[in-house]
Amino acid sequence: MSSVKVGKAAPFPPLPGQQYPPARNHPRWKGAPAADFDRMVWGTRFIGVYFLAGDYLDNGKMQNRIPGFKKAVRAPALHPEDRAELCHDIAFRTIKATCHPRTLNQITRCAHEWWDSHIHDPFLNLDQYLAIRRINVGMVPYLKYTLDINLTDEQVNHPLMREAEGIIADQVCLTNDFFSYVKEIMTNSDEKNILRLLQDSEGLTYEEAKLVVEKKIRQKEDAFIPAGMAVLNDPELGKDPEVRRWIACLPYCIGGNNAWSQEVSCKKCDPRIAALTGPSSEECKV
Repeated sequence: MSSVKVGKAAPFPPLPGQQYPPARNHPRWKGAPAADFDRMVWGTRFIGVYFLAGDYLDNGKMQNRIPGFKKAVRAPALHPEDRAELCHDIAFRTIKATCHPRTLNQITRCAHEWWDSHIHDPFLNLDQYLAIRRINVGMVPYLKYTLDINLTDEQVNHPLMREAEGIIADQVCLTNDFFSYVKEIMTNSDEKNILRLLQDSEGLTYEEAKLVVEKKIRQKEDAFIPAGMAVLNDPELGKDPEVRRWIACLPYCIGGNNAWSQEVSCKKCDPRIAALTGPSSEECKV
């Protein structure tokens, strides 16, 4: 797809007065200006499989399932009768059939890192939380598939690129936790949520923890601009049009995640539980 379309919708770096990130506070916003629709569907389906399978492992539950899930992204399911493994197999089979081999290898490595990241000591502070969640957020590689962007291993592993993508991952995981906190309380799965962590480790109230997370989300959004520009200004990275397209598309990741998180917020779905911990989703948009 054309990178021009990306620039017309939301240039990077953002122009003065331009909405940044794209789609902020638009819960029903839908769009990926440089994505192929079919790729977007299958990339989203696989991320959905991650969300569902990740619930198996919340708070240290069912970690014996990890070998089967890891096997399913490389070959037929380890346990053919296991419906969760079969979901991985079916979704990944389509990605294998349509993905550049180099990008497929990168996605597969990231999938294994994602599963391994579920086995860790309890979070003790915000810095440790972000270090683990940069891996654990799991979605950035599938955006490259959706956009049909195929970068070399050297480009993907370049420190400037890692930092730019890492900032995006930080913003995404903080935003997800911010909006999913009430749902996780209701399902007794909030142990790894950053709002719970700040209350337990720092002795903060819910409102105080919420302000800390909101501030950190804003900081990450602001930090991406110089980090993205550092990639574009690098003499090697910046000369590749695919790298430039990737950096221009990443703000849509955080904007779209903001919109998605607002849309699926548990408080919006069930106003009865809004009183448990804080404001409605309309009041706590980030």
